[in-house]
Amino acid sequence: MEEMPRRIDPATDRTAAAHLLGCLPDEVGYCPRCHGLTHRYGRRARPICPACRAARAGPADSSPGASGRSS
Repeated sequence: MEEMPRRIDPATDRTAAAHLLGCLPDEVGYCPRCHGLTHRYGRRARPICPACRAARAGPADSSPGASGRSS
């Protein structure tokens, strides 16, 4: 099972955060939802951090009746 992405603390060094995010240090900025660091600027930027995107998607529930429709 895949581990959920973790929030990158804003106190983290920009160069280290950029390495984790796969971007340049000057493309790192704050996530507007959790204020953690994310690849906010530049090419292929994703302003919402991976942790917030994963939390919003939620766990995949494949149990019967989990389609989201009520009977």
